Amino acid sequence: MKRIIIILALPLFFACILCSCKKRNMSEVELEQVVFYEIFPLIMDSIYYDSRLIPPPPPRDFLKRREGKDEISYEKEYEKKMRDWGKKKDSIKQDSASIYLIVNDSINNYKREDLNELLEHFKGQNIVIGSSENVELNKGYKIDLRKLKTNYDRLEFKYRSQFPKGRELWRTEYDFYIGASIEFSRILFDETKSYGVLNVGYTTGVLSGHGVKIFIKKNGKGKWNIDRIIGTWIS
Repeated sequence: MKRIIIILALPLFFACILCSCKKRNMSEVELEQVVFYEIFPLIMDSIYYDSRLIPPPPPRDFLKRREGKDEISYEKEYEKKMRDWGKKKDSIKQDSASIYLIVNDSINNYKREDLNELLEHFKGQNIVIGSSENVELNKGYKIDLRKLKTNYDRLEFKYRSQFPKGRELWRTEYDFYIGASIEFSRILFDETKSYGVLNVGYTTGVLSGHGVKIFIKKNGKGKWNIDRIIGTWIS
């Protein structure tokens, strides 16, 4: 009986060894991809919004007298804008058409200053980070759109290379709706690969967008979570 149990256990034993070896031999770029795809749904939950659902701002001269217009005229003007927006919002919410997010094809760049910010943010954890000279700036990877998962049923993704360069992306008409263009920096980890930081840019128009820095950490169960998000730029 013992011999039978040993024979049956051998395949599982070798499978565990193989799995362990694969983990040990996983390159930094491969590990980074695993973490990126795992954390991506949480990133989208944190930064995604449909700009069409944001109410219009009050006119610049709201509640001011100018060129014969009084306060009531401005109030009525803004009320009409809000009514029109309300109808449009309801129509957008009922629409089942896909919303496309444009993603940079590859993730290649680091921000060296993030090494110090990673250390500063998690300083209570006594983390250790390597020298910036050891960061392999010339390595990166192409994003696999099939692996980008979100909690939004209508979201789909396209590569940035499929669209006109620069601002022409937003000046060109399409037969589908583009919700935003997104770009990511690579993830910088501490030496234990338990803490990390990356940058995300989220643009919805020629002069409409913002950037964030996202600090991430691995919990006791080996799952990655977002620890904090801070704004870095806005336009």
